[in-house]
Amino acid sequence: MDELYSIEGLSLREVKALRRGLDFIQIGGVDAFFIGTLQIKLNEEIKQIEDREISKQIEKDISSPKNKE
Repeated sequence: MDELYSIEGLSLREVKALRRGLDFIQIGGVDAFFIGTLQIKLNEEIKQIEDREISKQIEKDISSPKNKE
């Protein structure tokens, strides 16, 4: 089995660029399933990153001084 690595060192913009790039490569046969799976994994990673960013923004908004009246 392949060793697993993380994409934690990439920005959201970089992850999205990788995902978009997968829409334009020529694939066929066995590679089609592999690339499809990779697209799904990147979509999930993008959603998780965006959800974390939204949560951070909500926490920031809740704890800001203007909301503590």
